[in-house]
Amino acid sequence: MGASTEAPVVVEVSDVSLERGPNGEPASSSGQSHLAFRDVCFEIAVRKGRTGEKERKTILSSISGVFASGSMVALIGPSGCGKTTLLDIIAGKKTAPHRGEVFLNGRPRNRQFSRITSYVPQQDVMPSYCTVSEVVEFNHRLRVDLSHLGPEETAERRRVCDEVLSNFGLFGVKDQIIGDAYMRGISGGQKRRTTLARGFVGGAQIVFADEPTSGLSATDAELCVRAMRSASEGKGVTFVVVIHQQRVEVGAMFDHLVLMTSNPGRAVYNGPFADAAQYFADAGHPPPKASNPTDFYLDIITPDVPGNKADFFAERYLEGQAKTVSRAVEACLAAGGKDPMQTIQVAAMRAGATNLGSERHMSVHSVSMGTQIATLFKRRVTLTLRDKRQLKTRFGTASVQGLIIGLAFFNIADKLPVQQLSFLFMLLQIGALSNFSVMPEMIAQRLVFKLESSDGLYSTVASFIVDAAVNNTLAVCGNFLTTCIMYALSGLTWSNFGQLYFWSFICFFVMMNFFKIIAAVAPSHAESMQVAMPGLMLFILFNNFFVNQATAPVFMRWALYISPMAWTIEQIITGLYPANDDIRALYGYDDSSAQSVRAFIVLLVEAIAFQLIAIVCLAKLNKIQR
Repeated sequence: MGASTEAPVVVEVSDVSLERGPNGEPASSSGQSHLAFRDVCFEIAVRKGRTGEKERKTILSSISGVFASGSMVALIGPSGCGKTTLLDIIAGKKTAPHRGEVFLNGRPRNRQFSRITSYVPQQDVMPSYCTVSEVVEFNHRLRVDLSHLGPEETAERRRVCDEVLSNFGLFGVKDQIIGDAYMRGISGGQKRRTTLARGFVGGAQIVFADEPTSGLSATDAELCVRAMRSASEGKGVTFVVVIHQQRVEVGAMFDHLVLMTSNPGRAVYNGPFADAAQYFADAGHPPPKASNPTDFYLDIITPDVPGNKADFFAERYLEGQAKTVSRAVEACLAAGGKDPMQTIQVAAMRAGATNLGSERHMSVHSVSMGTQIATLFKRRVTLTLRDKRQLKTRFGTASVQGLIIGLAFFNIADKLPVQQLSFLFMLLQIGALSNFSVMPEMIAQRLVFKLESSDGLYSTVASFIVDAAVNNTLAVCGNFLTTCIMYALSGLTWSNFGQLYFWSFICFFVMMNFFKIIAAVAPSHAESMQVAMPGLMLFILFNNFFVNQATAPVFMRWALYISPMAWTIEQIITGLYPANDDIRALYGYDDSSAQSVRAFIVLLVEAIAFQLIAIVCLAKLNKIQR
């Protein structure tokens, strides 16, 4: 766009003023996006008493609104009034069916909406072994593409992140780890501000924050809101915040107030924060001069408080202010503006990027698949190496398992071949069962993935590739250690170890991918063992040792063809005892080369199939329910 000497045009939309250039474009690089929503409402089905009949319950009655770019918006009301429901709907995070329309710059919300908005959940879900600066830089790297800067990319990224940390009062603790219940880290207030900084650092035009001050002291809560106010004034970012009771000083930092009552959730005021006191005074209920106005608003519009006027103000809103808000929404839609992709392209162009029409710039993700994988891989490796306790536990457990089983089968090589088969079975079984211990870790990582991917940071495929690379490496190393210890104590000749480990490794890999499906499907780690048990029992029971071709009922022989352990143990035993006709006859084994090829193909197909099923389940199931 060329320079212009014409004065910006101000489009008045009721209480919303959107500053624009002569051609309708935003007057500056910040504050480009305003939000409007129309007739948003939400109902759920609930069961009535003992009859069990279902009826519809209104959680949020129809509500509309317009939030100007660069404004601070507070959603306030008693519990159950639908504040978080409204926030989730307009943020595009509501998973349950709902009604209403949401518009960004006068255009319907589309798939790029998540690239210029950010959602800050109520809980602080961050890797405990990352530092504050690493957490913020992770989001910036996945939300802002600076690859066009070449060698200067790292320095520029660090400069931007340090500036954001300074704005949120975190620069002094940027090298401290986040911490958790087992390890001391930063304070609760600092964690909240770190979560907010993550949401802001990626260049989001609108940040939705769900109760960012809950659980904090009054001082920490004020610091959080002040940090948001600084970002709003300095960068033109719109903050839409669900907030509970706050100081008078905190309330003064907000520009817009949506005040709601409950039973059902309804709006009682929707306009400038500074005008709310006069609005209540005009209705005959002025806030006492010596009190916190917000406390007064909540007291008078909370249905359970004696002498409340909730219904009165809800009706007054519908008769008056709701009509003004509806006109503001229509005017906002008529004014129009850039869609998310145009906003993204303008920001990229100002940063010096090229290829603005490329597939990457049109994608729902801000950076390429390669950058996603590299960034995720760097974080996972960093976290793995720093968590010494987990590494010690993992490899210590692997060593103890190998030692216990190895001692139980000490010098089993001196026994008859038929007596050695139990050792070979245990070698395969311990490899399968060792995956039980990593399922809780996988499920914990799934929560982080769901939260971060819903914000458009990276794709399911990128996350799965990185998790597979790191988790598989650790799991294989642990299994190899267990196998070596067991084999050394067994007294079997090492000339056969390569053949044995080749087949046991493939079986272990198949079973690991099976447990990945369980980790993606199970609602929680407590239920994961129950979900895994039927399939695991089938594989272990029909393993061509306990139940084999010679003993399996005809109607259950299909289980031998799908059990990875059945194919594996046959190949190991026929390979270790090629001249033992008695074992082959007893168990019905086939020692032909064609059977080895079939076994390899079946195990490979199962490994790939389980991996693909796990990816689909991870993407489609156990979404964050809102």
